[in-house]
Amino acid sequence: PLDQIKLADIMVALPAYNEATALPEVIQSIRSAGFDRILIVDDGSSDMTSEVAKSAQVNFVQHPINLGAGAAVQTAIELARFQHWPYLIFMDADGQHLATDLIRMFEQLHTQDGDLVIGSRFLEKNNQIPAIRRFYNQIANILTNTFCQGSYSDTQSGFRLLGKKAINEINLHQDDFSYCSEMILHAEQQQLKIVECPISVRYTSYSMQKGQDFQVGITTAFNFLWKLLFR
Repeated sequence: PLDQIKLADIMVALPAYNEATALPEVIQSIRSAGFDRILIVDDGSSDMTSEVAKSAQVNFVQHPINLGAGAAVQTAIELARFQHWPYLIFMDADGQHLATDLIRMFEQLHTQDGDLVIGSRFLEKNNQIPAIRRFYNQIANILTNTFCQGSYSDTQSGFRLLGKKAINEINLHQDDFSYCSEMILHAEQQQLKIVECPISVRYTSYSMQKGQDFQVGITTAFNFLWKLLFR
């Protein structure tokens, strides 16, 4: 299916907060996989993230202050909508995701005729996922799936592919990591077809410092429930 897609139509977005250390390798891996259109959303970083993005000659937008992962994702979606991109894919900027899975994601989108593809760490049997991350994600899956029509194996994955319909229909209001759950719920409300795709994942000491730890996860879950029930 990829031979039917113009690679120039595909934008790979990397929401980034203080990711200057990992960004050069991540950008190079995406380009090595054949994807040249890259967008860095610098979410108010205090390190050299913006300088790295500029030197790598990628598309670049910057929040003046740190707003949160959800806000960075929504910025990319709004830009994609404004510029009429047919495909937008999100990867973590810390090197956790593998660019080689980009092709698997697009194949899943087209073979399953999906609108939103979620890359699932738990559908790939060979992944070595730290116990604390596996535990947190199990809790988050139970919480999120309780409010969903479908059941999803990795509701907190940041590796996501949005087709044209998803770009036009999805609007996020959660600025923090709870956007992961919110996006699924909103996609269902808009009657978008959500499919999952097995992905590989690479945890390092660097990537383990990023994302949601248990305390952040509990706070995120509480905020998500509160806004869902009382907004």
